Amino acid sequence: MEKIKGIFSVPQDIRDQFWNQLLASNWKMMFVISIFAAAAQLVNVCHVLILSSRKLETLNNRIYFTFYCVFLLLNLLFLAAESVGKKRMSRRAAIILQGTYGIIWIVWNGLLNYYDILASDWENNNTSVVVTCLLGASIIIQTVPLYAVCTYGLSALLFSLAAYPALQTGGVINVMIAGVMAVIVSWAKYQYSLKDLQKQHTIQKMNEKLGAEHEQLNLSLQKFQFVVEEMDNILLEWDMEHGTITFSGNWKDKMGCDKVITDVEKWFKNSACMDRKQKRELLRGIQSAVKAREIYETEIRIFTQDRDPEWYLLRFLFQFQKDGKVKSGIGFLTNIQRQKSEMAQLRSAMNRDYLTGAFSRKAIQDYAQAQMEHARKDNSVAMIIIDLDDFKQINDHYGHPFGDQVLKKTAEALADFFHGNGEVGRIGGDEFMAVMSPISGSDMLEAKIRQLQRESVTVCGEKGEVRVHFSLGGALAQRGESYHSLYQRADTALYQAKDRKKESCEAKSSRR
Repeated sequence: MEKIKGIFSVPQDIRDQFWNQLLASNWKMMFVISIFAAAAQLVNVCHVLILSSRKLETLNNRIYFTFYCVFLLLNLLFLAAESVGKKRMSRRAAIILQGTYGIIWIVWNGLLNYYDILASDWENNNTSVVVTCLLGASIIIQTVPLYAVCTYGLSALLFSLAAYPALQTGGVINVMIAGVMAVIVSWAKYQYSLKDLQKQHTIQKMNEKLGAEHEQLNLSLQKFQFVVEEMDNILLEWDMEHGTITFSGNWKDKMGCDKVITDVEKWFKNSACMDRKQKRELLRGIQSAVKAREIYETEIRIFTQDRDPEWYLLRFLFQFQKDGKVKSGIGFLTNIQRQKSEMAQLRSAMNRDYLTGAFSRKAIQDYAQAQMEHARKDNSVAMIIIDLDDFKQINDHYGHPFGDQVLKKTAEALADFFHGNGEVGRIGGDEFMAVMSPISGSDMLEAKIRQLQRESVTVCGEKGEVRVHFSLGGALAQRGESYHSLYQRADTALYQAKDRKKESCEAKSSRR
């Protein structure tokens, strides 16, 4: 029972909006219909009185004339009531007036169609008048399901019963189908209107809630701004409606810019506190956050008045109007330069070998893989593995502290040797790896290895001076080759060189 009641009743929370919308829509449509109907009946009256050869002499003409006059009068009365009492009458009276006019319209057309059938001695089975009337009313007039069932459905049923002897089965089916379709169309319009109003109601409630939050935010804004100005943070309010930005006082102290920006578009274009790429990314991010109605958060680099770049964390909250348009935004800039510097130092320390300062094994591997992925052609990346000759004997004879000094000196020498043409990392014990990119080909690799072969590292200690030489193995990367494959080939080249003799070298070019 409750489900049936729900179909025929308007929800309480949107009832007022529903009836106001229904009445406003129907006033417009019925005003146009009544003028058209009155004009049509006036033409029909003139046709009977002037153009008809027998005028009012026959009973048939007098009956049609009566039909036309009655409907003309009813439409004129509706127009008069609509113009005089539309703004004064209560909602209940307006509903009754519109509902009555709809019933009169359908009844008049039904009676006219019924008389057409009677006047033709039941030979005229044309039901186009009543069918058109039912479907037209359901499309033009907005109403509730109960009214549609009682008006459209009942009218179709009564007309079919009254005209059944003439219509027979086919005509009855046509009229009943028209009645059912009219009810369905009216019900579909009713459901669409309810869903639309419920969405509007939900949005309205959300906007009211946001409005209340906005008022609460404004009340605490001054206190909050005072606290912010005492901290190393910057508060900003972007009035998107008027195109202005207001910053807290420490903005001018740090950036040397005005606290109030009156032309945001011009400021974004000419301001030197951010580079162009940063500006584009910031504006795109804000637009996406506004569309998604979410808080925008990002890290931005801002140049101070001394042209020193500092990193800030920006959190931006948007405030929307009742119509859904963004009104303003409150931003909070937190200086994270110290955290950024500490993180950079930490990453640098993690990427460096603790003893020599060269790249760690993982860091040099990551560097090699990155160079290989971005290589534009074959043989543009080379790997050289460097092994210190007789390092174990140096450790055993001079001691491990001296051996550490040898490793440090070797790392420094290799870094100088490959400076501008690659990076060097310690991959374990007395082994180092150099990754060269770009490189023109095997000739350049072989020349580099021969040049490095002539180099040596000299370290002075308490027991005398030690001159350290290298054994080398290198390989050129092929397009699409993995890091491990290239490493294996360079390592193989190293051991082939060591097997021949110390201080020898071998360069292994790309496989064909």
